[in-house]
Parts: sequence; structure tokens; C-alpha cells
Amino acid sequence: MSLHRLRKRCEKIVAELEVPEPFEIRKLCDVLGERRGRPIHLVPIRLPAHTVCGMCVPTGEFDAIFFEQDTSPLHQLLIIGHEVGHLLAGHQATEVLDADASRLLLPDLDPQLVRRSLGRSNYAAAEEREAEMIGSLLLRRAREGRHDADDEPLDRTQAELYGRLRHQLEHPHR
Repeated sequence: MSLHRLRKRCEKIVAELEVPEPFEIRKLCDVLGERRGRPIHLVPIRLPAHTVCGMCVPTGEFDAIFFEQDTSPLHQLLIIGHEVGHLLAGHQATEVLDADASRLLLPDLDPQLVRRSLGRSNYAAAEEREAEMIGSLLLRRAREGRHDADDEPLDRTQAELYGRLRHQLEHPHR
């Protein structure tokens, strides 16, 4: 899919969302969970270095979005937005959780049982790009929806992160 078509598809997905004003990712997950008929629980977790920053784990009754707790609020928003992007786009995973990830996320369950029942840890590259685009559009919506007089502009680190993410999404092959 061309970048233009991908962007249009993602913009349509985000535009159709009932986004709470002012924007709050937890409220958006509540609205989305209601729409999907299953709650979405946001779970901060300390993840090992050099692994994923977030993961959506569907269970029989709810979806749990795990995200790195030891990062900036802006990065957490992007991680959660990315995982929400997978849900909104209806992506299906291509691989299952490995035993270490299973023990970390669900320590009380047998890793083999988790792998068989969840079957979710990796998506195809095109689906990752789509989820990143949706996450970026949600982040933009969050930034645009902030009208408080006390809102401060992005600090240098946040602005650089936002700029790199935007550049990657708009020019993925450069």
C-alpha cells in the first residue's frame, strides 16, 4: 500500500473515533472498549531493555495494553496509541509470545498455555507501519486538543522525538 493510501486509511480510522475532549488516552480506551464490547486495561510495566515498549494482549474477557512505565508520558502515549492502532485496524499477529515474555507479562500462567491462547507478539511490517501511523495521528490529535493556558510547548527531547516519528511516517524509506 502506498504511503498516501496508508495515511488516508489511517486518517479515516482516527476520524471515525469518538475522541473525548479534552483528549485523554485512558478515556479513549474506555470509549473504544465500549464500542468493541470488551474493556481495554492499560497496564504500566517495567520491560527489559532492548525488547518491545508495549504489547496488546487479548484475553477472553478484555484486552490488556502493557506499556513501558519508565519512559516519558509522551512516549507512553505513543506506545499506547500504537497498540490501539492495532486494535482499530483489526490486525492479526504473525507470531506467538515467547516463554520469557509470557513469564514477564503473566507470571502466574504456564508459558505454553499463554503462547497457545494468546498467539500475539509480532505483526507484519505493513501492519506495524499502519499502527505507528494511527498512533502518530492520535498523538497529533492529543496535542491539538490541548487548549489549557498552562500547557507548555514540547521540550527539546519531546520535540525531537515527535519530529523523528513524523519524518519516519511521512518518509519511511529514507
